[in-house]
Amino acid sequence: MRELYPDLDMGFQGSSVTGRSADSGAPFDEGRVSDYDIAISGDSINQAAHENGVQFRGDGVSTGPLSERDLDRLGLDGITDDASAETGREVHVMIFRSIEEAASRKPTIKIWF
Repeated sequence: MRELYPDLDMGFQGSSVTGRSADSGAPFDEGRVSDYDIAISGDSINQAAHENGVQFRGDGVSTGPLSERDLDRLGLDGITDDASAETGREVHVMIFRSIEEAASRKPTIKIWF
């Protein structure tokens, strides 16, 4: 992803960070296979999303989980399928204006790579 978007920031969000479901309070992976929510941000990914018709939520701060169509528009087709296969759980990716705004909405651990 960094080849296409060199200023990309990423972070895990939600229950993979807190260890509990925000909805039910159930522990991560207890009685089910939990998913990974990944926040991504950066000027280049935001610009590409806007230029390619990726829909942002009403406040303009973030998208919902990117669809296969959205990922394809951004040159990231197959990335969630590959990540899901590798981790054995669903992986969802959302774009935020900044990683700081992602962290202000949900618990987030920035990934350094």
